[in-house]
Amino acid sequence: MRELSDRTAINLKQVLQIAATVPGNSHRFLQAGLIDSQSNLKQLVSNWQTAFSKLRPIDKQTVRQNPGLFLASVDDLVYRGMTSGTSGDFFTYFAGSEWNQARLLARKRALGWWGIDEQVPIINLASRLQPLRVNDVALIGNITPDWLQNLKQLLQVKPAVIRGYPSRLSEVAAALVGHSIPAVLAVICTGEVLFEFQKKLLESVFQASVINEYGCQETGISGLSCPECGRLHLDVDRCLYEIIDGELVTTDLFNYTMPLIRYKCGDRLQLYSDACGCGRSHTTAKILGRSQEQIKTQQGWKYPGEICLPKFPGILNYQIVRQNQAEVDIWVQVETQQVLDLSPLQLWLEKLFGEVEGRVIVDSSDLSQLENTQSCSDLEWIEWVTKKSWGEWLKSGLLPVGEAREIALLLKSLIQPTAIVNSGISPLAQPSKRIAKQRIARLLQRSTCRELAVELMSVRVLLFACSFLADRPTRQNIYRHAQQRLAEMNCREYSAMVDLLIPCLGFEHNTAKSIWENTNLPDVGKLDVLNIQHLLAAFNLAASQAKRENPNIAIAWKPILSILIGDLNFWASRFQIQILASWCELVNGKTLAPSTNRRQTTGDRFLDAWLTWRQSILGDSLATAALSQLQATATLPTELARAELEQGYAKLLWQEPLNPVEWLDKIQHNAGLVSANLPDRDIDPIPWMPILLKLSKLWLARGEAELAYQCLIATAPPDMRVSGFERLAREMNYKQSIICDRSNRLIA
Repeated sequence: MRELSDRTAINLKQVLQIAATVPGNSHRFLQAGLIDSQSNLKQLVSNWQTAFSKLRPIDKQTVRQNPGLFLASVDDLVYRGMTSGTSGDFFTYFAGSEWNQARLLARKRALGWWGIDEQVPIINLASRLQPLRVNDVALIGNITPDWLQNLKQLLQVKPAVIRGYPSRLSEVAAALVGHSIPAVLAVICTGEVLFEFQKKLLESVFQASVINEYGCQETGISGLSCPECGRLHLDVDRCLYEIIDGELVTTDLFNYTMPLIRYKCGDRLQLYSDACGCGRSHTTAKILGRSQEQIKTQQGWKYPGEICLPKFPGILNYQIVRQNQAEVDIWVQVETQQVLDLSPLQLWLEKLFGEVEGRVIVDSSDLSQLENTQSCSDLEWIEWVTKKSWGEWLKSGLLPVGEAREIALLLKSLIQPTAIVNSGISPLAQPSKRIAKQRIARLLQRSTCRELAVELMSVRVLLFACSFLADRPTRQNIYRHAQQRLAEMNCREYSAMVDLLIPCLGFEHNTAKSIWENTNLPDVGKLDVLNIQHLLAAFNLAASQAKRENPNIAIAWKPILSILIGDLNFWASRFQIQILASWCELVNGKTLAPSTNRRQTTGDRFLDAWLTWRQSILGDSLATAALSQLQATATLPTELARAELEQGYAKLLWQEPLNPVEWLDKIQHNAGLVSANLPDRDIDPIPWMPILLKLSKLWLARGEAELAYQCLIATAPPDMRVSGFERLAREMNYKQSIICDRSNRLIA
């Protein structure tokens, strides 16, 4: 191990002391002599640096088997991530505010080398990468003409940096050859080995510098290449890097929540022994690839980064997959109107692999044909989105051919976005949503549809769109327009009237109060699929509203989004409009104006008791009595479970102690969480998340780290936009090594 600077030694000692207290490190630390075997205090020995040099590294597979054993704290959780799972070994990890701050500062510093400040947006292209900063955007989906146009529009608003996997960025670049492209400030390649031919293609098409980025999900982005010499500089202020047996071993110096000490993430890097010519003192390295990515060549087994992939005349982009000892597949993107000469490629393959059969697959896909769409009538489409699965609808590509087509396209762009930002539609992201915004404008301006059912769907989709717009005045303008159109239609359809009331969840109290006072409430009816999806979308805004207007509830019932979704899942089959009013009151922390129609009994004794209980927590001194009445009214097994759940909410709100053993039993019985023995009936883990979050702290305090970790895992915050993004990203945008060897089942 190299000699440590004073600063690194101080940071390393601090994180080692915390790591020494977690059970996952006990045996390793004792074996290396890092902690005194005769003491129960688990303090570091005086010569800890010498002992650290003897500490056996730990790999991802070992951590994945029992990740909870490495959990040190649950008091400061600001970051939740999942390892990439490239090799099939993945786990969820957690980090705190100091780790996150160090990560962001390091990234800011490295981007500053290239003149990229906080005002410069970064657009993540065709990948699973999500926005890191407020200005950043992620653009996903098939690389179609519309997708390329969307990218150009984003770049026209403000010059930006583009970022992504080099394989995907090269596909984008090849598709843009010959196009006029707005200014790109830089191209950041991450997640894969960057080859020279890719760098040349990206520089040529985007007319911008190419930056090589290296990072590990568990430790954050670890470094960027420098603009002067192009070497990859590792962030030694934030992590300690070592190469042991050719493999990168990292010790994160700032993760006090889940410290990973001498951790092997599976990457192969080569550290340079000499200083970089740029004058910066950072450790520099060359990325070789993943440990399982070795490729058999004429010169022996090589990692991808050890192989030079040249540029061939007429070929813009390519990928090489060795299928077996004698067969190699080569996928190529070629320049248009070129007579392709494959002999240089074939000669290079023989030099690299020996005698092999090279099967060349020329990418001749027509980008205009990539959209999978099928046609149906307007009424068939309405039947689908109001009564069937939206997931199946999106998968089918079904679109109506009549007046409802524009409505369907708007709805699709909202629920399956190709662009995502941190919240709502930011000014930068507006061009990426331009088509959706244009469709909204056309729906607001167009005349009444001939079919009443289509006109009604037009209004309902406009109301649905309110939950996806960050600008409150814009939401309210759309809402007033939809409200007027429903009044002109003299609509009394239950599902449409529910949609009319749902946006109140994202409005401030006085606006919501006015809507409830002036809306003719519907008769009892049944929620349809659009109502359910509309509520799920609106809950995102409602959760933000609660944080502002009712912070006591938002803090005690964190994440409050899980409360709302859990309520909906429970009451969907016996929904009444009073439930929606109750949610509106909950997120605003105030009661709505009395309404005879809303305040009358529902005919459902348990629902009436639940509504009384929920209203009582807004400040009613009879809250305890209301909770007791709810428990007394419960008769069905599901109601008994719900009453226990509400009791847990009461304890969180009133800061009463929870017995972890008792409540773990309740959760295992009612939701089947943190247990392999799930109940034989349907379960709903979402509403138990706030209680699980509290239990994680109690279990960790008792020394039950694995139970604490499992409780945290079960509290993954639901988010409709992010889940939609991730679903589409998994289907279309993934890592793909440009050269890999399947002959030995070593797949990149």
